[in-house]
Amino acid sequence: MKKIFVFCLAPLLLYCNSVYSQVRILTLQDCLDIAYQRSTTVLKGNNNVALAGAQVLGAYGQFLPDLAAGAGYNYDRGNNFYSSTGPTEVNVSRSAFNYQVVSTLNIFTGFYNYATWKAAKLNQQASTLTLTRAKQQIELDVTQTYLQLILDRKIALLDSSNLVTSEKREEQLAMLTEVGRKAKTDLYQQQAQTSSDKLLLINAQNKLRSDKITLLQKLRIDSTDNYEFADIGIDDKAAADKYGDRDALVAQALQDRVDLRSAALNTQVADQNITKYKSGYLPKVGLAAGLYNNGAYFNTLSVNGQSESTAAQTPVFNQLGNQSYGLIGINASWYIFDKFYTKSNVQTAKILADNARIDYQDTQIGIVADVKRAHNDYINAVQQMETVNAGLTAAQQAYDAVNGRYQEGASDFITEANAQQVLLQAAQNKVQASVNMMLQKKVIDYYTGSGIVQ
Repeated sequence: MKKIFVFCLAPLLLYCNSVYSQVRILTLQDCLDIAYQRSTTVLKGNNNVALAGAQVLGAYGQFLPDLAAGAGYNYDRGNNFYSSTGPTEVNVSRSAFNYQVVSTLNIFTGFYNYATWKAAKLNQQASTLTLTRAKQQIELDVTQTYLQLILDRKIALLDSSNLVTSEKREEQLAMLTEVGRKAKTDLYQQQAQTSSDKLLLINAQNKLRSDKITLLQKLRIDSTDNYEFADIGIDDKAAADKYGDRDALVAQALQDRVDLRSAALNTQVADQNITKYKSGYLPKVGLAAGLYNNGAYFNTLSVNGQSESTAAQTPVFNQLGNQSYGLIGINASWYIFDKFYTKSNVQTAKILADNARIDYQDTQIGIVADVKRAHNDYINAVQQMETVNAGLTAAQQAYDAVNGRYQEGASDFITEANAQQVLLQAAQNKVQASVNMMLQKKVIDYYTGSGIVQ
């Protein structure tokens, strides 16, 4: 029985292990899509846009008339004593009914409602632009981390290839040492070099794992899940027609940056708030209209101890239909002195408007500085590419020449090892410069507001 159970359970365990071990390959676009959905900044930004929309609706509603309906029922019972025409004691129990429908309309509020609605509309636009900029920031952050991961992988591959070269040379030296064709000092030096190359690979692989965890954390994905990241082509070509003119990039940024447009909208919101609070200096005019009705019904009636008939009463429903009256009126109010409430609000709004303009100027200055720095980094990346390409070519040629001479016994181990390390460093410099070149173009796209996902 136990064997049958194990036999049935084994395929299930293999299937579960297969499902669990499946690895999902994420592309850069996959990472961006996940970040858009899970980022705290985007989630809050969507809420802010929805909140701004609700505020616009509320501000618009102030232009419309309201409508309120009410109804009531009262029951009273007890003795009343009347003495104006003689002593009379009345004992009564009565039911009273009433209803009313009332509507009011703001005719003029000193531009308070208009300014509130206008400010809400501008704030909604600013919230949308702020959300757009937040997504652009996420794009840059995720792309930068993704490119760092690609760089780590390329560095690890170079270190792995370098280690393979050292291990092969160590095997050759071990055989040549046994037959007496190489000194043992060369073997010992190569063993030390192999150990150093292995350490380089271990550190590179550790950095790759660490940066993978960092990227998963930014995507708000449990880093224990099985994910891998697809390779991407590295665009390390200089694009002088697009990125070469610094002044053109600055002009583009001042035109396209959504955060600058959002800051400009914030200044307009602040101006509308000044208008809103200035409404306190002006009169308010409103229109009110209502329909009212009431009726009552004597349940019992007794006068000086004698029961009176209640049969001749008009039915309550007839009373509610016939005893209606309407009211319409216009009212106006004007604060002569409001204890400086309006004045203090206007002064506060003016200060906030001045701060909004300062923020706008700071944003504008920061954009110009950011674009200039990004352009400088781009120029430096172009120069680095020119340098590392020449360096890699020279290092490869030097290694090929030294390695040929070493194989023939015409060169020593130190020269061979140095040439290998110079070639490794040149190759690493090349991949670092290539990835940096691609990143710097993405950074310029971000700072000019054109968007880095293209």
